[in-house]
Amino acid sequence: MRVHPVAAVALTALLVVVSVPESVAQEGAEPEMSPEMQAEMETWMKLAQPGEHHEHLAPFVGSWKGVVRSWMAPDTEPMIDEGTAEVSSIMGGRFLEWKLFGNFGGMPFEGLSIEGYNNGDERYESMWIDNFGTLILYYTGACSDDGARRKMETTFTDPMTGGTIFYRSEYSWVDADNYTFTAFMDKGAGEFKNMEIRWARQ
Repeated sequence: MRVHPVAAVALTALLVVVSVPESVAQEGAEPEMSPEMQAEMETWMKLAQPGEHHEHLAPFVGSWKGVVRSWMAPDTEPMIDEGTAEVSSIMGGRFLEWKLFGNFGGMPFEGLSIEGYNNGDERYESMWIDNFGTLILYYTGACSDDGARRKMETTFTDPMTGGTIFYRSEYSWVDADNYTFTAFMDKGAGEFKNMEIRWARQ
């Protein structure tokens, strides 16, 4: 079983506590930690604090309605649909939870995403699932200095050819209540715009 590093540190601290003799624990004394353990704990605690990039994510919290344009291939007319999104701040402002609903080509659509900024690796990260597939997409990316534009990238397997599909998305704020999501796909023959959603706050 793979254990997340943060959980491993917490587990180590817990083992230190439970290994203290009962007589010491009853006296309410704090368990002693080595300088190395103290430094490691302080590092993890520092990395756990929300920062500037989490503030860049905060404006997405709320209810949104969007007009969706999607292209299945280059030089084709887009399909046009509508969707809604509920975005919540979770884990003390460290992550966003996105719940999206709508129709895509006449079929009900539902998507879920968890998104945040990894202080340790200094990058945005997100995972995405929806009811149109069984794969989990993992994105990484970066934003502009002012947080107004953000780019995310991922790859996944082309079910038709077995090759790799390169997928990137861009978030661009128009103003405080409007932003655009644009996605681009490359199946190996060149990149084309796959989707554009113009979101407005409700």
